[in-house]
Amino acid sequence: MKKHIPNFITLLNLFSGFTAIAFAAHHNFDGSLLMMCCALLFDFCDGLVARLLHVKSELGKQLDSLSDLVSFGVVPALMSYQFWDALGGLPRKTGFSWYFADMHGIIIIPFILCAIYVCAGALRLGKFNLDERQTENFRGLPIPLAAFTVVSLPFALASFHTIVYHAAFLVVSMLMLTNIPLFSLKFKNLRWKENLHRYIFLFISAILLAAFVLTPEFYAIQAIPLITFCYIIVSLIFRKKITA
Repeated sequence: MKKHIPNFITLLNLFSGFTAIAFAAHHNFDGSLLMMCCALLFDFCDGLVARLLHVKSELGKQLDSLSDLVSFGVVPALMSYQFWDALGGLPRKTGFSWYFADMHGIIIIPFILCAIYVCAGALRLGKFNLDERQTENFRGLPIPLAAFTVVSLPFALASFHTIVYHAAFLVVSMLMLTNIPLFSLKFKNLRWKENLHRYIFLFISAILLAAFVLTPEFYAIQAIPLITFCYIIVSLIFRKKITA
């Protein structure tokens, strides 16, 4: 019986992702973001529970990736497209008429960018399942972090030209497919020496979140791209430690 508990939690991740899609389809971005957060919680808990119960299965591994593709692949892509389509704030800053080219009501350029993100996410998850180097750390940006990063871009880059937004969206998609070694936040112990890179990253992240939360005109979500950037920088600084 206990071997099915992690898989049930993984299905809650998938359920949250599907619910997020329903919210996004009705332009309820707050609800969709909330369900993405629930999916992230379940995604963290299924692996934790599996380790605590000492149960591991190939079914659970594949189910986890399929759920992640929905919750952190399809959902943020749909949210981003719906945001462009519904609000239209960023697209109208381009000044290029070709941006508004559509095909049966679908705005082509945002659609292509979102499709690229979903495909990159699927490739990233497939590589993760086959790459034996990613048991302790990651190669390429983890899809949950990529998901929250792309969702936060409209808020973080609202004052920038849309081309910058598009470029950032594409960069995040491609980062999932790189071989950059990135550390995981799984603590085996609390020793300072072994977890220095994790402590540094968490400390910087806390400062960034506090700075944005305490500033009235900003929202905490706007700190996510900066946190992602710091995560990559800290990983590169401690590259030898991560790949050892």
